[in-house]
Amino acid sequence: MQTNRKNVSKEIIIETTLRLIEEKGGIKDVNLREIAKNIGCAHTNLYNYFNSLDEIFWEALGQVLLKMIDYVDVNLAYETDPEEKLYLALSNIIDFSMDHPGWYRLIWLEAIDGTPSSEVNEILHLPTRGFNAMLIKLSNNKLSEERANLIGDILMTYLHGELCKWINNRSFKNSSSETKMSVFSNLKYLYKLLIQREEDKA
Repeated sequence: MQTNRKNVSKEIIIETTLRLIEEKGGIKDVNLREIAKNIGCAHTNLYNYFNSLDEIFWEALGQVLLKMIDYVDVNLAYETDPEEKLYLALSNIIDFSMDHPGWYRLIWLEAIDGTPSSEVNEILHLPTRGFNAMLIKLSNNKLSEERANLIGDILMTYLHGELCKWINNRSFKNSSSETKMSVFSNLKYLYKLLIQREEDKA
């Protein structure tokens, strides 16, 4: 198979991989030949840019997280109330995850061999750092990083448990809108309970 090298780049490989993961609902049926076929090149050409399929998956995961962060940040700058900003961020996380189940599986559910690059490893920590910073700011800096991390972990663990059920068709809710409404309501309730507990301890 002949290909125009100008049509192949790291960015094109990653974007093609992400599209295939989205279409197939995860990485299970995505391989080097499938990626190359969709780009229009021989699968050996991909080795000019990546050492393995797993390296492509790690880079794709990093790019998905950046896409999610960008999506979550939409309209946050226009919300001045700190608590409503937190709720908007949670709502956006739910929307992004439910709209992109294949990408969600890549982020949270599917194993990738090897280790991420230092650049991707840094990206992996961005969502937690950003969310915890939001919690600390909302508390007027009364929450320590340790306590913010604990609250963030509890909220995210609940959220991901519910999303996993929905994405894997284990939810008893009738629709995505009903699921989102229930999960969002529970997150707000859980957050208030956790913050009240912190205030009672102070």
